[in-house]
Amino acid sequence: MAADFDGDGKLDLAVATNYGDLVSIFRNNGNGSFGNRVDYAAEWSPYSLCAADFTGDGKLDIATANFNRNTVSVFRNNGDGTFAAKVNYGTGADPNSVVAADFDGDGDQDLAVTNHYHDDHTVSILKNNGDGTFAAKVDYGAAVISQPEAVFAADLNGDGRPDLAIPNYGSHNISVLKNNGDGTFPTGTNYATGPFPRAVFAADLNGDGKPELVAPSWTNSTVSVLRNFGNGTFAHKRDWGTANGPWSVFASDLDGDGNRDLLVSCGAGISVLKNNGDGSAVEDGTFAERVHYLTGGSSNFVAADLDGDGKPDLAVASGAEVSVLKNGGDGTFVTPADYDVGSLPRSVLASDLNGDGMPDLVAANQSSNTVSTLNNNGDGTFAAKVDYGTGSSPGSVFASDLDGDGTPELAVTNYGSNTVSILKNDGNGDFAAKADYGTGDRPTSVLAAELDGDGDRDLVVTNDSSNTVSVLKNNGDGMFADKIDYETGGYPASVSAADFDGDGDMDIAAGNYGHIECIDFMGVPYCYLVCDTSVSILMNNGDGTFAPNVDYGTGSCPRSVFAADLDGDGRPDLAVARGGGVSILKNNGDGTFASKVDYVTGGSPISVFAADLDGDAKLDLAVADYSRSAVSVLKNNGDGAFASKVDYGTGGSPFSVFVADLDGDGDRDLVVVNSFYNTVSVLKNLSIIPNCAAAPKGDMNCDWSLSPADVVLMLNCVFLNFGDCRLTLTDVNCSGDLTPADVVLLLLAVFASQPLLCP
Repeated sequence: MAADFDGDGKLDLAVATNYGDLVSIFRNNGNGSFGNRVDYAAEWSPYSLCAADFTGDGKLDIATANFNRNTVSVFRNNGDGTFAAKVNYGTGADPNSVVAADFDGDGDQDLAVTNHYHDDHTVSILKNNGDGTFAAKVDYGAAVISQPEAVFAADLNGDGRPDLAIPNYGSHNISVLKNNGDGTFPTGTNYATGPFPRAVFAADLNGDGKPELVAPSWTNSTVSVLRNFGNGTFAHKRDWGTANGPWSVFASDLDGDGNRDLLVSCGAGISVLKNNGDGSAVEDGTFAERVHYLTGGSSNFVAADLDGDGKPDLAVASGAEVSVLKNGGDGTFVTPADYDVGSLPRSVLASDLNGDGMPDLVAANQSSNTVSTLNNNGDGTFAAKVDYGTGSSPGSVFASDLDGDGTPELAVTNYGSNTVSILKNDGNGDFAAKADYGTGDRPTSVLAAELDGDGDRDLVVTNDSSNTVSVLKNNGDGMFADKIDYETGGYPASVSAADFDGDGDMDIAAGNYGHIECIDFMGVPYCYLVCDTSVSILMNNGDGTFAPNVDYGTGSCPRSVFAADLDGDGRPDLAVARGGGVSILKNNGDGTFASKVDYVTGGSPISVFAADLDGDAKLDLAVADYSRSAVSVLKNNGDGAFASKVDYGTGGSPFSVFVADLDGDGDRDLVVVNSFYNTVSVLKNLSIIPNCAAAPKGDMNCDWSLSPADVVLMLNCVFLNFGDCRLTLTDVNCSGDLTPADVVLLLLAVFASQPLLCP
């Protein structure tokens, strides 16, 4: 549920975790993102929670219904959004829903709890003693209630007292129990719904000032609307279609037209039924699971303005996670756009291939032995793919100007043929037939960087079966010399490059996924992969040769490494995607690294990318999670520490993530390759980002000041052809091109306060 627990005017989230026996609080950061969760021990199986000021101190407390303990727990707010230990009160058998309201009119909040199983089929009323403690329960509704699934309190008959509506799973109806005025309830009346109603909500849907009842029917994929005659009796139901398995329902004005719309959580997403304005509703489609911040399915949810824009967003609780769906402003929720690529895509990038100023997309397709290019239409949508042949089982692709003609070529690792393929750009975004160069055994990742100071970009390739990186030096024309191999840790799966020690040349970082161990099993050798826990750093000797690797600990099974200045000190740090999360290794300033700091994402993170996603000039993290079909975003707190993840749904089994401003609106969007669906998903950024078009030259992060962070970003452009490298930002000497001379001038501006030649 959403409520302001700490009194800052922003809606926080509270979640009851049934299998963890916890109540988790997520504080709102003020922009619709949330801080790390704080857990409070509940009783066994808290099924439902509500928030109300039980003590009269102006702060919202919490109550949970504990299914396997036959209790309700009350957590008092300490006044700052933290909570005291629970106090338990008895209920009927198997309580599964709780609501708070002033049932007896004495000015304090009482509790109503439904009791689901055995022979108890009742609702328990626990009256507040006036100090936040509660009297013993009194049960009502035994004659009409059958396997109650929920309880909702609202004034249904206009007498100023909250009545009760209870959906009955066992009898396919809703019990309405009218308040006698003193917090006692008569027998009640039942009204038919669809089969197996799982929830109920009361809201005025037709503008007559009286709340209708709405209940989802789990087995026939409908939601039933029962109109209020005005006296607390109800018309026969009218059913509206939803997606399969409707579970929970909520009413809120999503599109700002003054009418309450309906939202229904279903097994595959959220169904939104917009109100026509006369109390009827039209089906407006369902939002598939990948529209969500991934939850593993839809369960209970709430609609509330989480980001302060005046429009209700959605917070969805399911499994062990919370999803947030941002309202686009018109009652629709922005969805990722999917585009077809080849078979079993493993890597994706964005780069301006045809010189039109907009980034196009490239995906490496392992099973079809191709790369797919998708040209940007100019608005962040993409044309159909064009495929080009590669070697056997391509796994990684990188775009960089390798022949000095100003347009990016493609470099692709071929896992099955132990080569890297170079596809030369004709200047219009079309590519010539591949030229292959030998690598080590089973190449997994490739990048291009200026390693030896000759002004052209060389190649670095990780080889997982030979435990090496191969360096292939550029001859100056986009052709490459034979490889030179350097040892790494076991099974290097990814590579990144940056000037880690500040000596002006590019060093190498390789993430080491594992190593092979063998045992003798009844005389037969049995070999298997064991996860490693390290990243190898290879320092550049200054001439494009490299010193022996130095390894630093990461979490288990590092699959992706990304070098970037995460804490704003001007030195590139490391972000490593590994089993269950991301490890951050901060640069000590001399190219050595501090011990890792871990952040949990869950699942199987397989790719990580660092970029400023929210416009605060700090680099955030985007992490593709293969097993949960999600991309997690971890926002930078400003000092290189990160807030809890927020998940966005993707297609099936995302394998790679890349960040770029795809639609030219000044903020950075996400693109994810989905290996199971053979697609790429584009997720547009909804943040309000500073206008980089108006930023002065050299201000690479658009924060209107020159800092070491700008130097790092310009180095990425010069040596890696990576980042926002528009000449309006980078050409600080007005030469009409981006060269190392621009870096030198920016260094002087930052560290010696020397004016730029053409700011």
